[in-house]
Amino acid sequence: MNRNLKRTSKIRFLIAVCTIVFSAVYFTGCSQETSTPTESPIQILATVERPTTTVTVAISMAPSTRAASATVQAATTVPLPSHTPILTPARVSTVDGVSVPTQTLTVTPPALVSKSRGYLTTPGELSIIKAKADQGIEPYKSSVERVLVRANKSWNYSLQPVPSCPSADEPAWNDNDEGTPIIYAKALAFHLTNNAQYADEVRQILQRIMTEVGSITTGDQQCRLNFSWGTPELVASADLIEDYWSGQTCTGPISTLYTETTIGLGKCKSLFQNWLVKNPYYIVSYSAANATSNWGASATNTTAYIADYLWDRPEVRLIHRNPPQINGGKDLTLTPAEAYRYANKLAIDRMNGYRVDYHSSTSCDVLGGSQQSKDWAPIKSQINENGIIPEDARREEFCNIPRYNGQYENYPQLHIGNNVQQCELMLRRGDRSCFDNLDNTDVPNFAYVDRYGASRVTHLYPGRGSIERAIKAIIVDSQTQWKHDSGLAVAYRYYFNSHTLPGFESWIGQLNSAASCEQDICFGMLTHGFASGEQPGLPPMVAAPGER
Repeated sequence: MNRNLKRTSKIRFLIAVCTIVFSAVYFTGCSQETSTPTESPIQILATVERPTTTVTVAISMAPSTRAASATVQAATTVPLPSHTPILTPARVSTVDGVSVPTQTLTVTPPALVSKSRGYLTTPGELSIIKAKADQGIEPYKSSVERVLVRANKSWNYSLQPVPSCPSADEPAWNDNDEGTPIIYAKALAFHLTNNAQYADEVRQILQRIMTEVGSITTGDQQCRLNFSWGTPELVASADLIEDYWSGQTCTGPISTLYTETTIGLGKCKSLFQNWLVKNPYYIVSYSAANATSNWGASATNTTAYIADYLWDRPEVRLIHRNPPQINGGKDLTLTPAEAYRYANKLAIDRMNGYRVDYHSSTSCDVLGGSQQSKDWAPIKSQINENGIIPEDARREEFCNIPRYNGQYENYPQLHIGNNVQQCELMLRRGDRSCFDNLDNTDVPNFAYVDRYGASRVTHLYPGRGSIERAIKAIIVDSQTQWKHDSGLAVAYRYYFNSHTLPGFESWIGQLNSAASCEQDICFGMLTHGFASGEQPGLPPMVAAPGER
């Protein structure tokens, strides 16, 4: 056994201590600890000279309003709730020939200290899922089995120094039907099997990516979308092996600048953080401010993920690119804390209709054209008071429809899935404002300038900006099939105790894919599924970047 695997056996022993205890209906659980690692010297291995021209403009950003109802504790013991939406109401499972009623199963593990921050799940939560799966309890057993099938696939992809994105499925190593679910499944499997070989495979894959992928091209706008889909799972995978690769040495970029491609030796996490800053963040950030469609939703989610993962590197500066209409087209230079707050502000403002789409020539924000039906008043981008997402509804129908037509439409569901993923991150940082967002202000004369420089005025109605209402508009109001099951699973778990609108009971009928990995969330059924009779609670929380 190699040294890294031996070293990890101690960590795995701690996690294995989280065993099954039968008691009442709720879970208490594993704690999380955050700490700042000490940097190790970096040895330069190679230098590739390239022109370095980067325009930066420093800004000052006020902290966003935090939801008072959520409690944040960093480096303390946090109650771990029963985790995660009903897949199938499995009331009885057979374990070694004995029928076990799932409603009575409760896992109460002792405190587990981990450096993992938690994105969609944590080592402690996975230990609970593992314990239930080991007992044959559904939906845990089936979900674990399906994830392990993915985890046992080979991640064998060719990487290019400057990858391009000729289609929505390329590069394959970053695709949600190819490489992305494999690496994420391996990171999950590390905790679901107590087998450190999975963690070592994740480390090797991440090292290949950050060593061989030098600079994602800026000349292909499809890359802004593709890398906004795949990057959150890379971050989550790294977070799940945090305890494994802490202190280990890897090869990777020694700089966070996009134009600097020097490869060196250093701490694995630090080098991976560098790669995230200089590649996905730099590339994807342009869409975060530029687009109010699903492009914008996936972009703010990804920039929030990366900024959060940089919580222990406050000295790092992230370069946020802008279209000509924002800051005169000049880049913003942000600390991780500023970048995290900015990503969340962009998301909430987009949901409430305060952002302007500069990305599409047929955007709803021009308030005219064939994308607006003559049967109803034109409407700008937002989640409107009926739960419609105009900027993605126009792809199959019109911006200003009062209700979806009942036919499956990919883009609104993709938009919601990415939005939900960012809401879940905010929740795990103690902020419920995204999941609970509802703008009840009436703005009869909202004025803005569109992508062509034309002044526009429109009415923003009360009741807009709600994720819950956006899901209801699809499943309940128009009775449309939902196909992005992982995203819905995460939303279902939160709204199980927090829904405010009628028809919530019909959401469960749409959850039928236990191993889905769409272009928003992967394996949401595993991380957020729960058995019949269980009562889900809030996830463990740690402080957001820049907070204590």
